[in-house]
Amino acid sequence: MLAAFSPRDGGRASVCAVRTSGVPFFGPLALALLSGSVAALADTPPGTSTPCAHPGTLECPIYERYDNRKFGFSVDIPTFFTRKAADADGRGQPFDYGGKARVRAWAMVDNPPMSAEQLYGDWTRRAGITFKALAMNTWVVRGKDGGRQFYSRSILEGGIIMTVEVTYAPELGDGLEPVLARMGASLMAVPGAGGRGH
Repeated sequence: MLAAFSPRDGGRASVCAVRTSGVPFFGPLALALLSGSVAALADTPPGTSTPCAHPGTLECPIYERYDNRKFGFSVDIPTFFTRKAADADGRGQPFDYGGKARVRAWAMVDNPPMSAEQLYGDWTRRAGITFKALAMNTWVVRGKDGGRQFYSRSILEGGIIMTVEVTYAPELGDGLEPVLARMGASLMAVPGAGGRGH
């Protein structure tokens, strides 16, 4: 097994096993596969920045942290997405980018309890899937549905299923890939929140 180093981990090594379409494999590209894009490997090290002409746009996004204390998870959302009305039960928050793309960050209790493999099986039964990957308690699904493309990354932790999902117009194409990679990589549980222990 090979170790993959991530700047987000402060350079710590993490070993990752990925199953893509039912075939397990191991290696340093695991992080990239979990976002469904090699853009995940192009992370900017902490403390550095890349100047750009139009900050806060798709071409040069600025991110704000969405924090859901009720279900104990958080994720980075680009500021060019507009926050819409939250789910009445507090489990999710939608965002919209001029009708071209929609993000929903949401969570649910894993009840009845299912394993990550069982949940991954449920998530990948839908039509139009073009990519799927499972690594330990995390899975990514990508595809096409009704003339739009979709991306989702989910994590099962502490009895909670956390998900960030994006549906978007095909014309956004490659321009959205770094944004998908950032959002997917930033999804995480918040220790001590949402009924979890510290």
